[in-house]
Amino acid sequence: MSKVIPLRPRKKGQPSEKTTEMQLVELGDAIDSVIKDALREGLDPKEISGILAHRLGSLMSHLEEKGQLWPVCEKVLKSQAKID
Repeated sequence: MSKVIPLRPRKKGQPSEKTTEMQLVELGDAIDSVIKDALREGLDPKEISGILAHRLGSLMSHLEEKGQLWPVCEKVLKSQAKID
């Protein structure tokens, strides 16, 4: 199973090779762009959330030890939604 890694910007003087961390930041930025475009087009945030939940569930179905990943996802979701 993949490990959860903190995403932080590259420090000055670090090599410019594309690390997994940098690739994940770019992926996150691309997802953000799609979501922002959908919101600008008037799609309901609840509908967008449903699509993202469906996609996450599909992705997680291919992972081993998904039971260990779920608490991490739940914590991130609650934090981002300012629930806890």
